[in-house]
Amino acid sequence: MKKIFLSLIFFIFAPLTLSVSLFGLWQINHTKQLNQLLVSQTGKVLGARTPLELYSALPSAISSISQAITTGDARPVIIRQYLEKNNSPMAPYANALFQASEKYELDYRLITAIAQCESNLCKKSPVGSYNCWGFENGDTRFYSWEHAFERVAKTLKEDYIDEGLVTPDEIMPKYAPPSVEKGGPWAKCVNQFLEELL
Repeated sequence: MKKIFLSLIFFIFAPLTLSVSLFGLWQINHTKQLNQLLVSQTGKVLGARTPLELYSALPSAISSISQAITTGDARPVIIRQYLEKNNSPMAPYANALFQASEKYELDYRLITAIAQCESNLCKKSPVGSYNCWGFENGDTRFYSWEHAFERVAKTLKEDYIDEGLVTPDEIMPKYAPPSVEKGGPWAKCVNQFLEELL
């Protein structure tokens, strides 16, 4: 009985195992053929060398993007934009004006604010004098814008700032004495334009 049982199991499972094996071999062969077909066709589509390249989401060469961020000083730009907005003849020389302020360690806005109060940014100054600051009641004549900026900055530094006269209210009695008697409109004007230049 045992032999019949084992024979029966053999005749049932042997053909089943053989069928599964043959099906597996056929499937492997079919997959290889399918793969070869895909390889041959993907070479024709988009120049891909393998089927994976055809469906690849990433490019074969990844480029990088880099950008350098540099910081700069906005103060000369503020001066230039302010002068341009007000149609000042000093506008092309804004950087030289800023450099003079830096050289003498002045508030970068001070020279411009005084020029705004004294001559509407040089639009109401003696022709060809480059004197926008009312130096010597407008009698001083400078050779150029650069000469004017240098002299004005140096005078403000040595005769005012170094003497402890820092704010427009402190500078006014020495720079514009008649304004003191009128309640200080010069200092108010300079302070107003210092605020505008922030």
